[in-house]
Amino acid sequence: MNVVLGYGMVALFFAGVLLTLRLHRQHDADFTDYAVGGRSFGSGYQTMSVLNTWFPGSVFIADAGLAAGSGVIGFHLLIYGLFAYLLMYLMSRRVWMWGARHGLRTQSDLFGLRYGGTSSRTVPALIQVLVNFPMTVIGMQAMGLIFFYISFGHLSYSQSVLAGVLVLVARQFWTVRMGMRGVVVTDFYQGMIAYVFGSVLLVGLIVYLVAQGHGFAHLPVEALSLPVDGGGSGGLYLFALTFTGSVGGWCLSGMFVRLFTADGVRSVKRSAVLAMPCSLVFAGLLLTAALLSGTLPGVSDNPDHALFTLGERIGGPWVIIAIALCVLAAQIGMADGVLQSVGTLISNDLVAVYRPMNDKGRLVTAKISIAVYTVAAALVANIGLSNLITLSIMAYQGVVQLAVPQFLGLFWKRGNRIGTVAGTVVGFCVAAGLSAAYPTSIPWLDGLTSGVVGMALNLVVYVGCAYAFPQDAAERGRVDGLFAATAVAAPSAVPGEAVSAPPEPTQA
Repeated sequence: MNVVLGYGMVALFFAGVLLTLRLHRQHDADFTDYAVGGRSFGSGYQTMSVLNTWFPGSVFIADAGLAAGSGVIGFHLLIYGLFAYLLMYLMSRRVWMWGARHGLRTQSDLFGLRYGGTSSRTVPALIQVLVNFPMTVIGMQAMGLIFFYISFGHLSYSQSVLAGVLVLVARQFWTVRMGMRGVVVTDFYQGMIAYVFGSVLLVGLIVYLVAQGHGFAHLPVEALSLPVDGGGSGGLYLFALTFTGSVGGWCLSGMFVRLFTADGVRSVKRSAVLAMPCSLVFAGLLLTAALLSGTLPGVSDNPDHALFTLGERIGGPWVIIAIALCVLAAQIGMADGVLQSVGTLISNDLVAVYRPMNDKGRLVTAKISIAVYTVAAALVANIGLSNLITLSIMAYQGVVQLAVPQFLGLFWKRGNRIGTVAGTVVGFCVAAGLSAAYPTSIPWLDGLTSGVVGMALNLVVYVGCAYAFPQDAAERGRVDGLFAATAVAAPSAVPGEAVSAPPEPTQA
């Protein structure tokens, strides 16, 4: 009976997703409309869209598990999220205005506009396609955990992974059809379940823990200590986690594209401001519940399952199902955004730059790319390969290398294409190499992560090339014009109205 109840609630959840998509069905005017949802969403949709990408289902599992197993160091999720929203506010004006004025569709489009040339677009796009793959696989395997618990023993874990993957693959049918517009509108529905209902649920879990004698007073001293004394992972480990988390989120294509879907600069800024308290409340409650659950029997053996273990202790299927639905809603939103952005990147920045095509061709290529990428990730997820978590960590250390040309390019005119490509490649290779030897932190660097080391070398190359290969007069004038344009009023972005296509890149 419990398994029927669990899968029945999942079916009801997806019925709500389909109803939301049906109510917001709208024909895309062109490929830009498909890629960025017509730049038509206000701050409410933007806020929930950002949250549904920033807090995927893994935060209920991996991040909660870190707090349950290692203590307050898990609260770095809350801290770096607040810094990330500050970055969102600061870069919103230039990113959105350049996007609207030049018809930008992807993060790589922005690189191509700022630095010129083909390589400045294709290198970031290729990195995104590579690093998002293990993250997509991990997300599919997280779906397996959801279906395992709501099966109440009727499915093995491998069978549950297969069920979760099949559901996620089926969901992509609507992502392929509706593009980014469908992703954003369902983000709102999914976010209400994951973060609004989820916050209420977490309050209940915390009250239960405190009432059962598992309050803060019962936590061991180790759980309330940070690794800042040079022991454990090293004194700089917490700094490295927080720093790369803050800048790295905006290096992910599925996150960055949210800046283009807004209907104006004001909506982006308002969503950044609104996301801060929402994030503070939700993440604070999640990590507190996980931290307190660390004192329960069995949690230390498998901290990633902390919330589900807590649900089982409370008893009754409804708590398990409620937790599973929150994780499902958060994970679906993340998966949709990643797959949609990757499909657009492949079409727009890896195929169309070498083989020019019209909007219909770009649309077909993007949809085929999403389908192939999804099926490939599903096959790998079902193989059950080991070390995918390590591969995912390595991938994140690689993608943060885009932060150097991205943020400096938005606020410093001197950076050039040579420094962007060379610095990114050097940083990515160094980060990948060090990650293979030190998956979490580097002991002889007092806990710094491979991503921070890569970014430091990346920065040296980027700045060095800016002075060693100064821009010529034409390029300097072009860049000056881009920066000057953001000092005037932004153009309107009417839903469904086509904006000018991005200029065709010159060969590097």
